[in-house]
Amino acid sequence: MNNAPFTLLYGAIAAKVNDLGVPTVSASQDAPSKLPMVRVQLLNGDTTGRFKNADEYQYAFQLDVITAQNGLEQGLDLAYKIRQRLSQVAVEGYSVSEIGRPSITSMIDSSTNRILNRQILRVNYTMIEQTAF
Repeated sequence: MNNAPFTLLYGAIAAKVNDLGVPTVSASQDAPSKLPMVRVQLLNGDTTGRFKNADEYQYAFQLDVITAQNGLEQGLDLAYKIRQRLSQVAVEGYSVSEIGRPSITSMIDSSTNRILNRQILRVNYTMIEQTAF
């Protein structure tokens, strides 16, 4: 089965987070009641170039590290561990590299029936099919 490059990259990102023992969900899934958890979503993606036998893609992702109201320190620690792991993402059949360093911002989310801490990571990747090499 031939998966779209962004789904392969999404899966690789989720696997790096799951290796830390933290569950991941997509933006369309209900969040689990147990925290911490990480919501991963694709912000945008585009085919940016064509080589002789391969395509180049660029993707922007957002990861929300969500912890309980008293879990700010835990959330920040987890966000920095995830940021370190994001540079180790690999996808078979593609050359994957980060564009810049993932940014981290923090906020308090009171849009639900409980107050949550959110550490928001934004990361950009370039993927090139290895048939180009």
